[in-house]
Amino acid sequence: MAAGPTPGAPRSRPSTPDAAARSGHTPDGLTGQLRRPLPPPLPRAPEPTTAARAVPRTAAASSVGTAPATAAQPRSPGLFAMVSLAVVGLAAVWFVGALANGALSSSTQTAPPARTTPEFAPPAPTTTIETEPTTTAPETTEPTEPTESEPLPQQPSAPEPIYLLGDHPINADGLFAADTTACTLAPFSPDPAGQDALYQSAMPCMVDAWRWALETTNLPSSEPELITVSGPVETPCGTAQSSYYCSGNHTLYMSASVHAEQEQLGDQPGPYLSVLFHEYGHHVQGLSGIMQAAWDQRYEVGPNSPAGLEISRRLELQASCYGGMLLAATTRTGVVDLDTMSMALNDARNRGDWPDRGLPPDHGAPEINGGWMEQGYYENNTRQCNTWLAEPSAVR
Repeated sequence: MAAGPTPGAPRSRPSTPDAAARSGHTPDGLTGQLRRPLPPPLPRAPEPTTAARAVPRTAAASSVGTAPATAAQPRSPGLFAMVSLAVVGLAAVWFVGALANGALSSSTQTAPPARTTPEFAPPAPTTTIETEPTTTAPETTEPTEPTESEPLPQQPSAPEPIYLLGDHPINADGLFAADTTACTLAPFSPDPAGQDALYQSAMPCMVDAWRWALETTNLPSSEPELITVSGPVETPCGTAQSSYYCSGNHTLYMSASVHAEQEQLGDQPGPYLSVLFHEYGHHVQGLSGIMQAAWDQRYEVGPNSPAGLEISRRLELQASCYGGMLLAATTRTGVVDLDTMSMALNDARNRGDWPDRGLPPDHGAPEINGGWMEQGYYENNTRQCNTWLAEPSAVR
């Protein structure tokens, strides 16, 4: 049996380094002033010009004429001869100098003087002075804005309920209650203390078996509170007359007196686990958002209208199917033995809407309830527990 939250309760929805300054510098390896260029060549000296010197006539020359010449008187060499020799010597010196100057001028005009690479001594070694290393703060760069071609990474959202029914993600194929050995069942006795010990010892297995399916679909997977009571108890969802799950505070209320005294379930744990696993199925519905969505729809059509009662049956029968999945996850690992499993399945076929009790048909016929629990046990697949898409005849 399950109850939803009080109507109208709030719901949480689901630089670049600057270029070095440019400055003039001498070629690599050169220091000081550069070599000055050679001076321009001297101009060519002008050709000397002299007046024609009169050559004195000799006796032989004077014979060429009309009149005979008289014999010339002999002259001593004297000063004139010495001047003549000096003039001839200067002319010879001038002629040789002119030839040399012409050759030098011609050579400087046709080819530049050859350059030679100056040789420099290697620089003197420098003395390195060790200093304390300076610590500089690491450069920080501002995060760049992503471009349109680089979408922002999507952060996973926090798990939250999804308020859907037939198309809820938990109904996907391949989700199951995982085999678990997270618990060891306590020795059982039908008194309130024995029942409470059984229920509390089974809690780690129920949470562990369902955690994977819930977390895979990003749904909450928190552990519920469990309270064993004797007699009616007030809850945020109303008065609990029997075993009851309240989604308003995620608490399972297990009624020890009803099961042991009114229903007389006996001294074996199987029937008690059948009820416990069904109620935990309601907890899965509460975590996932299915229970809230079902109550919303039921209030829209009228809680006790035929449509509203059908919604209630689909909710209860899915909880029984989920209970069968828990039975599979604990039986396969030996936490629940085969005899206990068999008694749990048989108990499900004795629970439901008995026609002679005069109660509204809000849980489903006993054989229908037992059939859904068996389907959960044998299939262990949430898709096979999707009562919201089942035919009306399957949820009568």
